[in-house]
Amino acid sequence: MFNPCIVIPVYNHEGAVGAVVDRLLRHGVPCILVDDGSSAPCAGALERLAQAAPGRITLVRHAANQGKGAAVISGFRRAAMQGHSHVLQIDADGQHCSADVPRFLAQAQARPAAVIAGCPIYDASVPKARLYGRYATHIWVWINTLSLQIKDSMCGFRVYPVAAVIALANRQAIGTRMNFDTDILVRLY
Repeated sequence: MFNPCIVIPVYNHEGAVGAVVDRLLRHGVPCILVDDGSSAPCAGALERLAQAAPGRITLVRHAANQGKGAAVISGFRRAAMQGHSHVLQIDADGQHCSADVPRFLAQAQARPAAVIAGCPIYDASVPKARLYGRYATHIWVWINTLSLQIKDSMCGFRVYPVAAVIALANRQAIGTRMNFDTDILVRLY
C-alpha cells in the first residue's frame, strides 16, 4: 500500500519553514519535521507549527546538530514507525517547488521500488563555482555507479521507498552531513 509522508530536515530556517510547511500541507500528506539542534527561535517556530496541525505534523528533535543526513535518517525511522511506505524529502529553506509534490508522488506510486530524484534547473545567474562543483560531484557519481542514470545527486527533493532506506541504514553508515544526498543515491543504486 502506498502511504507517503514528507520529511523536512530543519536547521535554523525559522524564516522560511512556516511557508514551506503551509504549502506542503495543502497536498494532504503528513509531514515529519526534524529539528536538527536548531536555535531557540527556530525550535519555537517548529513547536508552534506542530501544535497548530496535530496529526498532520510530527516533530522529531535532535538535542544537538548532527547534520542533514542524520536528520533525514531520523525522519525515515519515524516514518517507518508510523507505517509510511515512502518518504518525500524536501529542504526547509523554500528552494524547491512544492507544487511538484503531486508529480513526485505519482511517479513514486507508479514505480514503488524506485528513488524519484529531482534535478535542478538553473538559469544564467547560477554562480559558475556552484555549477562546476556540482559537475565534479556528478563525475564522481558516474564513476562510482558506472552509469549515467543519476542526473543530479545533490538535489534534496526526492521520494524514497522507506524499507530500502531503513535496510541500507541498518547495514552500513551513510553520510550524516551534506554528503548524505549523494552518498545515499550511490549506495541505493
